[in-house]
Amino acid sequence: MPYFHATWRRHLPSIRKHGLGGAMPDMQNFPVERGVYLSTDAAVAVAMMIEAYVLNGDAWGMSPQEALEAMCVIVVDDSRIDQRMIDVDPNVERRDMTILYRGVIDIASLPVVSVNDVIPSDAMTEDDAMAVLGLK
Repeated sequence: MPYFHATWRRHLPSIRKHGLGGAMPDMQNFPVERGVYLSTDAAVAVAMMIEAYVLNGDAWGMSPQEALEAMCVIVVDDSRIDQRMIDVDPNVERRDMTILYRGVIDIASLPVVSVNDVIPSDAMTEDDAMAVLGLK
């Protein structure tokens, strides 16, 4: 079963160099415990990033379209996960959707997909997207 981690594209060079969880990003989307937050559903990972944008978007100076283009999802093969390092995500009530990984994940040769690969742009109207982003 793959896991998914949504992040900002600008973090990819550091993640590729140090591994996912190997270096602290220059900013956190939420005030959370240190670790790698993974989802069992790519759409849930994207939803977390959208929530971060809704909460902080004005400070980041990105339009909704720019934010969606700046997001990406790393598809993590479960063979890269040490099961002993998996912990409960303390921020999400449903235990079947997300985990907190307390290790570093080598993402070499793992796929990185865009938001449109996860949620096709024709999946909702522009008005729907603006409402989801809290802009309407």
